[in-house]
Amino acid sequence: MKPYFLPLMKIYYLKFKSGEQDCEIRPANHHGWNIKNIFPGRSLLLSSGYGKQDRLVKEIRSTMITHDLNQEKIPIWHIDAVESIYGKRDKWLVAYV
Repeated sequence: MKPYFLPLMKIYYLKFKSGEQDCEIRPANHHGWNIKNIFPGRSLLLSSGYGKQDRLVKEIRSTMITHDLNQEKIPIWHIDAVESIYGKRDKWLVAYV
């Protein structure tokens, strides 16, 4: 199966590259971000924006759907970033790499 293409803002791409960030959080069912497409064993093609340079391939270790990101031991900077991009949502899909 093809890796799932995941364009990221440069700041978050660099956090993945450095190892500071180990999961991607998006609203469940947002533009294909659902359990049919995002599942353990599938690869993510992380990209700094939409360019062809600066790409990483990471394998999804586990996924989780949650209603409350604060209960999942996710760093507060990550929760704040996700909510500033997508707003508050009822359901989140978290993919750990």
